[in-house]
Amino acid sequence: MRFILMMCGVCLGVNAFENISPAQFKVELLTRCEVLGLSKMPDRKATQVYSHAHTGSCVQNLGCMREITHKQLENEHNQSKKDFMAWKYPVWCKVESEGKRGWVRKQFLADKPCKEDK
Repeated sequence: MRFILMMCGVCLGVNAFENISPAQFKVELLTRCEVLGLSKMPDRKATQVYSHAHTGSCVQNLGCMREITHKQLENEHNQSKKDFMAWKYPVWCKVESEGKRGWVRKQFLADKPCKEDK
């Protein structure tokens, strides 16, 4: 049931591209030589397709989601449990990079102004 609700939210959220803010994200990976892996589903164990996007590259934002609400996270008063919940239920963003679409954890994306490296 949780999976069905999550996928309904994904479908609704991803179909409203014109009002998504920010329109693009800047990629921020751990090292400059890494490339951005796009997951087929918003899941750490999902199959990945690799893009050519690297640190400093821009990707199109198609929408973000988390399995729990921000309110649920904020209502947790135990800080260690709150940190665990934030790790267990990361924010996933669907992005497009050079024609490839997939899901990326928000921790690898920044809301910074986006100018492509040429």
